[in-house]
Amino acid sequence: MRQVSYLRVEVNCSIPDDAKFAEVARRWMEHGLALFPSLFAELQSGEAHGMFIDQPRGGRMVSRKFSLSGWEKRLGALKGRPEGLTLAISNGPDETTMPDESSPDTHQDAEITVIDGHIGMPGQVRLVVHAIRTPELMGSDGGECVRSFLEDCVGDVSIDYGDVRLDGNRGHATSLDSALRRDFIASIQQSKEFLRGYGWITVCPSELVERVGGTASLEASKAFADIRVQRSGDVLLQATDSPEEFDQDALRRVWSALGPVLHPGGPQRRPGHEDDEVILEDAASLQ
Repeated sequence: MRQVSYLRVEVNCSIPDDAKFAEVARRWMEHGLALFPSLFAELQSGEAHGMFIDQPRGGRMVSRKFSLSGWEKRLGALKGRPEGLTLAISNGPDETTMPDESSPDTHQDAEITVIDGHIGMPGQVRLVVHAIRTPELMGSDGGECVRSFLEDCVGDVSIDYGDVRLDGNRGHATSLDSALRRDFIASIQQSKEFLRGYGWITVCPSELVERVGGTASLEASKAFADIRVQRSGDVLLQATDSPEEFDQDALRRVWSALGPVLHPGGPQRRPGHEDDEVILEDAASLQ
């Protein structure tokens, strides 16, 4: 089995209603922090350090040190629909160092982020959880933990795309989009026509599930250890029970099952993206 040190959860969705945005954003931030109980305990005891990155609407980005009172204040301020909020936590020695899964350090890092007006589109929301070396998500219980998090936070929201990546890709573009040299803005705009990518866990819009033959066809593919229909009608697809089991064979099974709704084209490995988990074959061959 593979050694997993990096995990990234991302969801793109449209939430035009302000009250619904505040509800979903608060759930994402609160439940996101709850994914890291040991790191949060260290933050409270002073063994770890935390930082808020605030992007107020119409204002400039500001970074401030974490405090419990500041946390509660920011959760309440989500009702005002800020352009962005990030909570970053690390138990490493230098809080100015950006998390890097390739470093030899053993410290843990977590970031929980909500972005509104993503790609310049009103109501377009980007939700991200970024984790490095956090044992709660990397081991055998990681699948159930992340799956429950997604169901609780966005299970009632019609999403454009969601995935859980293990390959170190922190960019706006999915690993598939990057390999296709596809503009990530166009990818989001066309997300009900083409699935943006795939990973250990993929959240597929309901419109695309129908085009691959529904959940019955996905179950018959044997590509997924767990398939969950969300309250919104979207479908959460988990390839293997744990992230450690997600190998190249599992990746290919997912690609094959979802091929009919992937963007056609010949993906190629790009410099700097050598670790991106993508099948370098044209999905059009599966359509």
